[in-house]
Amino acid sequence: MMGEEAYARARKIGLKEYHGRIQRHESPFLPVLEEIEERLNALSHVPVGLVQIPLKKVVGTASKGRTNAFAANFMPILDPGSEFSTKWSLLYEGIVAQGLNQPVKVLEYLNQYYLMEGNKRVSVMKYLDSIFIEAEVVRVLPPRTEDLQNVLYYEYLPFYNDTQINDLWFSKPGSVARLYELTGRTPGEKWTSEERSDFNAAYMRFRTEYKAREAISDAKKLPATTGDAFLIYLEACGYADAPKKFEPQLKGEVKALWGEFEKDKEAGNVELIMKPVETKPASGILNTLFGPSSVKVAFLYAREPSGNGWTYWHDLGRINMENNMGERVKTTVCVCEDPENYETEIERLIDEGNNLIFTTSPQMLSASMKASVKHPDAKLLNCSLLASWQRVRSYYVRLYEVKFLIGMIAGALSENGRVGYIGDYPIAGVAANINAFALGARMVNPRAKVILEWSSRRDFDPDDPFGDPSVEIISSRDVGAPSHHAVEYGLYAQRDGRKESIAIPVLDWSRIYETLARSVLNGSWKEVGTSQPKAVNYWWGLSSGAVDLVMSQRMDIGLKRLVELVKEHIREGVFWPFESIIRDQAGQIRCPVDSRLTPADVIAMDWLVDNVVGGFPTIDEVKEESRALVELQGIKEIALPAPSAFSWKAEEN
Repeated sequence: MMGEEAYARARKIGLKEYHGRIQRHESPFLPVLEEIEERLNALSHVPVGLVQIPLKKVVGTASKGRTNAFAANFMPILDPGSEFSTKWSLLYEGIVAQGLNQPVKVLEYLNQYYLMEGNKRVSVMKYLDSIFIEAEVVRVLPPRTEDLQNVLYYEYLPFYNDTQINDLWFSKPGSVARLYELTGRTPGEKWTSEERSDFNAAYMRFRTEYKAREAISDAKKLPATTGDAFLIYLEACGYADAPKKFEPQLKGEVKALWGEFEKDKEAGNVELIMKPVETKPASGILNTLFGPSSVKVAFLYAREPSGNGWTYWHDLGRINMENNMGERVKTTVCVCEDPENYETEIERLIDEGNNLIFTTSPQMLSASMKASVKHPDAKLLNCSLLASWQRVRSYYVRLYEVKFLIGMIAGALSENGRVGYIGDYPIAGVAANINAFALGARMVNPRAKVILEWSSRRDFDPDDPFGDPSVEIISSRDVGAPSHHAVEYGLYAQRDGRKESIAIPVLDWSRIYETLARSVLNGSWKEVGTSQPKAVNYWWGLSSGAVDLVMSQRMDIGLKRLVELVKEHIREGVFWPFESIIRDQAGQIRCPVDSRLTPADVIAMDWLVDNVVGGFPTIDEVKEESRALVELQGIKEIALPAPSAFSWKAEEN
């Protein structure tokens, strides 16, 4: 193609952009940095040197100059036959014949580039769909502000200094820190050329497949950046093998994850299903004749049920499901104590033909997600509260409802108003349990104070957890195994060296397991959730029977009747533990008068109410064996999702 013909085509693209922007009441010309940043000359200018910069980030010019020669997409718009068109055409022919041999000069501002010299070179290279261009770069450093783009820029700048990587961008604060974690790198350490090359290979190959899929998708261009999507991809598939993957494998993984990329673009992308949903069997003669007569369900445990309370109650749920469903369900149990083998075991369970696979710890979520990408038809569920994957559904119980009732009992029985609470791990969801307990105690005893300690803290003394003999009513760990001393679980009284059990939570995971197994049998599995793409989180409470409370027969009958009454009101949705005025430890009002916290507010809770004495330990303060879980979901270690991320099918029940 001769230069004149190329210019004509480029001008046609430019004029289309020009007129489109005019119709949208937007400026049709290139942005000018000195107009965007009026303090340009007064700001700090830092020479960066000769750098390969992504052409997509060359967005305008440093000064006004001849910006009227280009549309906002850098395509020319001046008439053919002009001196400008002749120079553009000759430059095009030279670049096609010999390549571009002279770098452009740019100012970098908030991770975008504005030309000081080389407008026509950039125009030709963009027309040729080039990805990078060589440039002499000078960085302009704006003052720090709370503006989102400014915050994102100053988060990204140290990463660039470590890596010299400048061709990805994020839309959410905290993304750079997460990128370091996912790539196994430490901030402040310079990347080698090999590390940089591996990352670029992984990102550019992903970007190619992502953009190809985006071009044919109904959603077209997603609001999230390609960097955002790359983070989702790394979360799901890991980084270790990413630099080695090529087109066929990447294409399959991007296709499998497309719902996750679309879901990430909007608020309300996690659907909370807060009670069993009435589902009708799928209609049709084929489902009747050829639907499955039984379902194979597998369970992955991190510990043997006999010695671990958490696993014991999950296994009891499995057994109850078997008893209730008979020959219609066949279960398999896999105990895997090494997290490195979770993914392998999940894939084995898939290969063995299990229709449903429940992974019973939040630490298994990553392995579950990786396996689901490799096996798109697998039905995987992970027991965790914060999971937000479309491909792996999650399930949990609203234990805080029972904790409120236990708090009522504790407040009523405490003679001095000092009640002890032993938390296990300072992770997401635990704040709601502690706060519900404290509010329940205060409802029956306005003077009640909840003294908070943690069994996962390094210096925790199980024989004297509070160092205060006046703390006689204690809420301890929630679930135990047959090999454990039962009186040390739930709520107990400790007087004169003796412990007496008062009340204990009961978990019935079979309510969830059986409902989901039946949904596979009757063909209604896909009916769950109001719209897609959304993550699905089953979060059931007293109304479903997934949690309940057992009280001592020695408890005062009047107190027991009161607790049963409140329990029934919670079950029916008449009473909500988090309502009316609630203040946190700093005195801030978290729930106004005549209001109630939403289910999403409860999940995102990272504060404690004002009658709790104590706080959340940091990861450095917890025992070594507790750190993996705290790193994954610790209240002080991760950014909890905003309440706007959640929607729900049932308001309170």
